[in-house]
Amino acid sequence: MYKVLDVRLLKIPGTVEELAPLAKKHGFDALDVPAAILDDPALVKSAMETMKRYEMKWGLLPTPVDFFDDSVDEEGLERAIEIQKRWSEIGEKMGVKYAYNHIWPSSVRPFDENFEWHVKRLEKLQKAFSDYGIHYGFECLGPHELQVRHPHAFVHTISGVLAIADAAGGETGFLFDTFHWYCGSGREDDLYFAAENCHRMVNLHLNDGVAGKGPKEQADQVRAMPMTTGVIDAARIYRLFEIHGYEGPAMLEPMIPSTDRFAKQDPETSIIEVMDGFRRCERG
Repeated sequence: MYKVLDVRLLKIPGTVEELAPLAKKHGFDALDVPAAILDDPALVKSAMETMKRYEMKWGLLPTPVDFFDDSVDEEGLERAIEIQKRWSEIGEKMGVKYAYNHIWPSSVRPFDENFEWHVKRLEKLQKAFSDYGIHYGFECLGPHELQVRHPHAFVHTISGVLAIADAAGGETGFLFDTFHWYCGSGREDDLYFAAENCHRMVNLHLNDGVAGKGPKEQADQVRAMPMTTGVIDAARIYRLFEIHGYEGPAMLEPMIPSTDRFAKQDPETSIIEVMDGFRRCERG
């Protein structure tokens, strides 16, 4: 497992050239891939040179759209797939190995219709990743507010998103997020199912819930740094995936209020704080 400083999710400002030396200094193995560089060969070249200089890996490749959002119609999907192919080709040259997309846990469509809609979309787009050696995965979303946003419930567990992946041929994997697991089911069998199938994992998100709120009361965009509130034992989950041999990227995704602070304060201060979160997960 390698530690990624995903500044896009964390809202830490700075370029690859500015952040790579700081990330390396404080123990990170990788940075996320900024979408802004992918259509500029000069920026890609500079970023690659910087990452090589500091012996850093890349985290996940971005996607141009949320492929499974209803606002993306079929014409928009085809355009986005063409962009993704171009980005994936660049990502392959950069050495990027992973990408993901979340799956919304409710829909305007009935379950069967929505399941088939997802499978057909995945069949169209997954080769835009696999043809370039990039492992693509699905993130399930657990918060109750998202499960009831639309009239029809949909998948919100690892087994649920993998059912879509398997129906489309089994090329797609999954992302494990401690917060979404806690909100989506929090069940031990789901956790161990993920650990036993970690060869299909594309990423691990570490975070904590808000103290004093149960799983159904947690808000999607409000989370805490891992091992700070006592709601989620992220250290136990981190160790479990280590024991089961997961070797892919891991990153912190605390959301608000941490990210509001990271966006304003000195980047190195934020980077140190994020690494402290990893250390808490390692110590247990």
